[in-house]
Amino acid sequence: MNANSKKRLALALAAATAGLAASAASAQMVLEEVVVVANRVESNLMETATAVTAFDSGMRDQLGIENAQDISARTPSLTIAPSRISIRGIGRPTVALGSDPGVGLYWDGVYNTENDVFSYSNFLDIDRIEVLRGPQGTLYGRNSIGGAINFISKQPTQEWGGKIVAELGNYDSYILQGIASGPVTDKLSVLAALSKIERKEGFQQDVDSGRDYDLAESTYGTVAFTHDTTDRWSNSLKVYTRDGSTTPENPYVLDAFSTDFIPIVNDVETGTQLNFGGFFPGESFVNTLQGMTRDNPALRNEKDVSIDRKPFVDNERDSAIFISDYDADSFALKYTFGYSKFEYASDYDADLIRAEDSGLDWSQLELAPGLPVSLLTGYTFTPADTTRPFSQESTFTSHELQFISDFDGDINFIGGLYYYDSEEDQALAFIEHNQELRETYAVLATFVGSGPVPVDLEDGYLFRGEAAIETTSYAAYGQMNWDMTLDTILTLGLRYTYDEKDASDNYFVQWVGDPDDPTVYRDIKDDWNKVTWRVGVDHFFNDDHFVYGFAATGYRSGGFNLMTPTGADQVGAVDPEDLLSFEIGYKGTFWDQRLNLTTAVYLYDYEDLQVLRSDIVEGVPLTVYENAEEAEAWGVEMELVALLTEGLTFSMAASYNDTEYKDFSSVDNEACSLGPLREGNSQDLLCTEAQDLAGNSFPLTPETSFSANLIYDWEMLSLNWMATTSYLYTDEQYTSLFNNDDYDLLDSYDRWDARLSAGSTDLTWEVTAYVKNINDDREVFFKGRPSTINDTTGYDLTAPRTYGLRLTYNF
Repeated sequence: MNANSKKRLALALAAATAGLAASAASAQMVLEEVVVVANRVESNLMETATAVTAFDSGMRDQLGIENAQDISARTPSLTIAPSRISIRGIGRPTVALGSDPGVGLYWDGVYNTENDVFSYSNFLDIDRIEVLRGPQGTLYGRNSIGGAINFISKQPTQEWGGKIVAELGNYDSYILQGIASGPVTDKLSVLAALSKIERKEGFQQDVDSGRDYDLAESTYGTVAFTHDTTDRWSNSLKVYTRDGSTTPENPYVLDAFSTDFIPIVNDVETGTQLNFGGFFPGESFVNTLQGMTRDNPALRNEKDVSIDRKPFVDNERDSAIFISDYDADSFALKYTFGYSKFEYASDYDADLIRAEDSGLDWSQLELAPGLPVSLLTGYTFTPADTTRPFSQESTFTSHELQFISDFDGDINFIGGLYYYDSEEDQALAFIEHNQELRETYAVLATFVGSGPVPVDLEDGYLFRGEAAIETTSYAAYGQMNWDMTLDTILTLGLRYTYDEKDASDNYFVQWVGDPDDPTVYRDIKDDWNKVTWRVGVDHFFNDDHFVYGFAATGYRSGGFNLMTPTGADQVGAVDPEDLLSFEIGYKGTFWDQRLNLTTAVYLYDYEDLQVLRSDIVEGVPLTVYENAEEAEAWGVEMELVALLTEGLTFSMAASYNDTEYKDFSSVDNEACSLGPLREGNSQDLLCTEAQDLAGNSFPLTPETSFSANLIYDWEMLSLNWMATTSYLYTDEQYTSLFNNDDYDLLDSYDRWDARLSAGSTDLTWEVTAYVKNINDDREVFFKGRPSTINDTTGYDLTAPRTYGLRLTYNF
């Protein structure tokens, strides 16, 4: 590392950890500097040549950042929806096995595909969270085309200390946490943490049984060791376990139920009968809500439901991270090993109502004109009792070896070798437990097509899918920095990636296939490889103003549409995704180091962008993913922190994103089934031709987002006081690539939070009162499309107003 780089690093390391308060050690008011490891080595945030947002533990405490929504609302161009994360419009197309996330999650450098990390322990043992925007391939082991989120652990300390946290809140919630760290010997130190979070009163309630749903519970524990084996060689081991088993929400359905009896529909051109009475055209399952006389209780209050079966989630993870560091005079070696086992199981009441409220009357539904179904089956009322069990088991293993140079000359570099292997199993089913309804399906099966067609009378499966996949990835990567002058740095990066996927699946679908052999078994295996690169230039105008620019390529491997009932023995596949990205950024300090401004402008050019599409296959509504031939995105991001007066700090973050498909057409079978097909117009263009989607925006990409925070700290009554208020805004966005305003549009929403803290001047204790979502508005932040079976839409809602009191004791 040359003298200029060392000077800058020394300046960064001399700073306190990131925060929004003024530096207490300085006679004048200045903002504290932020140290990040976005480029795999420590650097000052204001001198890091990438768009990165960092949240250290102090900042998270000040702003009340406790979960994924708190982070996404304060980070430019970041969206986090259930099981999906996207940055600048690029995320995971589907949660089914066979696809890769577009955004990598890294805990101490170890890659993971699942976003359960956001709900472990309110980040109790996390020192810093860094959100990196843009492709990260030339510095990170696992390829991350859209960006990365780094979770950096608190490390064992050389002196004993820690804290205890106790919190009580509304909805009968509580938090009990403890963390302690210190030396065991002169070479070995340890950190241990334990967290219990529970909310006993639900955000959702059954109006008839009185049961609470949408609860929260998480038990988390970790132990970490650091051993200074020699003066140059250190080893660390972190193990953690989490049990997140709880009672989740049954799907929030906020609209009126579709209760009209469905008549027989004939094709307007051919006269062909398109359905049985009670079934929407093209569907293999009856609308179990028809005939119901009771209104959806959520029409009165969105938290209300009335169901038979209690939903559940079992969610467990066990992980280990081992890191070995060797630091020589002119270079460093780092080996990182990661292991994680993830188990998840869930189920809920899929028919959405109580059996006693059902009005499914087969005497009102006709097999053919004038022939009620009840005459053939002997059954009049057959209320549905349908569940949707889902399970996943995954094991992840990774190895990474890094070489980091620290030469005295003008050239330094980082190089790495990476290996990743995962084995994942997934199962999804819809099960009908009412035997009389199963038998009704069996009678109707003799009239489907040339009949009979499969029906599972024994176990009641309407759909059953199972999939398994092993993913193996190898990579070699490197990035070189050349200090061309004292103020200008040239960066060159290169990466080679090899990905291999070996998968199998099987599925059963009611009324589809050979009744004597109804389960379809399939296998697929493929591999891909790619060379990606990065070229960038950084320039320091002076100590306060820094600009950077780079061009880079990104890549995501191909994938499979597993558990998709195509009716054939071939699994659908998608091609790899390629990205050419350009970014220019500016980072500046003004007003005698009292104001920091960071900005970035990016342009993305995609080929074969992997996208998610809702579809109807063999009468089954499902999601598949495919390639959009060409797509583009550009945007502007800005973050600002200003120390307005002594003790008063303002911060804000904003982004503007313009995304569009340039060359892409796709058939919207779901919109066909929800619209013209129900009128008998099977030859409507919506049903027969692909739509030109050029100009449509990417899903889950609001055009604008904005957040602002105002923090005031002062001393009074021999106590340290701090008051915080936050405003968070998210623009409207679409949930589907079709951008259909009737089905896919999410309205914009905002939120106000506030906190007030008082603590001892020696920082021994602190009491905090907080309220989040002051207006108590439960906003829709994600939704599916209406079901083509029963017209219901499932919504994901933000939390209602929560408030509480938090006590922290430091020792």
